[in-house]
Amino acid sequence: MTAERFKNMRWVIIGLCFLANAINFIDRANLAIAAPHIRAELALDPTTMGVIMSAFFWTYALCQMPAGWFIDKVGVRVSLAFAVAWWSIFTAVTGMVHTFGHMVGSRLLLGVGESAAMPSFAKAAYNWFPHKERGIACSIFDSGSRVGSALSLPLIAWIISILGWRGSFIITGIIGLIFGL
Repeated sequence: MTAERFKNMRWVIIGLCFLANAINFIDRANLAIAAPHIRAELALDPTTMGVIMSAFFWTYALCQMPAGWFIDKVGVRVSLAFAVAWWSIFTAVTGMVHTFGHMVGSRLLLGVGESAAMPSFAKAAYNWFPHKERGIACSIFDSGSRVGSALSLPLIAWIISILGWRGSFIITGIIGLIFGL
């Protein structure tokens, strides 16, 4: 690979990390936006909904270090593709559940997949960018979380208005799977 082609490819790589991060945060926000509809349909009280909303973070936090080990073992390309596919599947599964237990389970498994996102992005920046440019690379992929958060409210609300809360999870899961391919 020529030096110029390498230089251009790294911007594509960090751009893909930006997009993955935006998708990641759209998936995360989906539950908060759909919560009133979920509570009504599944007859959940606020405390039960709080358990569902926090379940993601239990495994997300717990799996960060194992995810880092996995990334070091198999590389960013494999780990990030696997993580995006994993979290996208469990985003879609969230739209198919009908019980409190299944909802908690889908959110726990979503957290497992998303735990590999940030470490994968950081490793991509480390692998593809020289020391003096890693700050800008990290700021690019990290800004994907802000863009995803900003887009999520109108996007998810619009999908819910057309397809219902279940459709919002299925559609965003499909978006992630397409991106993962």
